[in-house]
Order: sequence, then C-alpha cells, then structure tokens
Amino acid sequence: MDGFEQRVIALIANLDNVKFWHRNLERGKGFYINGFINHYPDFIVVLNTGHILLIETKGDHLDGSDSEKKILLGQTWANKAGDKYRYYMVFDQKHVDNAYTLPDLLNQIKQFSV
Repeated sequence: MDGFEQRVIALIANLDNVKFWHRNLERGKGFYINGFINHYPDFIVVLNTGHILLIETKGDHLDGSDSEKKILLGQTWANKAGDKYRYYMVFDQKHVDNAYTLPDLLNQIKQFSV
C-alpha cells in the first residue's frame, strides 16, 4: 500500500460504524467489477449497518486518465447491486467530478448509522 492508501484506510478503520475492511487483492486475484473494463477497487469496507462500500483511492500524483470510466462503472454497479452497496473514488486533494476528497468520504461514511 502506498502512503495515501494507508492514510485512507487508517482513518476509515477508526470510524465507529465500520465493522471490518479488506484490502482487495491485485488484478486477476481479487474482487472486480466486470464491465467495459475490469475494475479492482482498493478496499472493501463493511459497516455495522450491513452496507458494503467499495473504495478506490487515487493519489493526486497519478495520471487518473481512467478515473471517469471507473467512477461510471462503480456507480453503475452500486445502482444495480441494491441500496446496501456504495462505490467511492477518493482523491487526496484533486477535484474530479463524482469523486470525493478524503474529508468528504469520511463524512459520507459517518452518515451510515444503525
């Protein structure tokens, strides 16, 4: 894990409503969203409410040329999977449409309560 991934999951893991989290395995070995591209989100987070969150981290230094496609695929998956499933792409500071900064993501997750 890179530094941004470590920071993201450390903050998420410390939230009261997080039951557990899992570092998704790399390409070809872990869970992926099957679509026009196969997308392997970085983390799978399960909340005490039963919600399942897929989280893709993107350091601001990364190219991110595939980010819009991954966001579209993740949102489509979440909409088809049902109301207990969410997809989030999170950047450190960079603004990308339909993605989150880390503080925004943490606020979103805190909104889920039992």
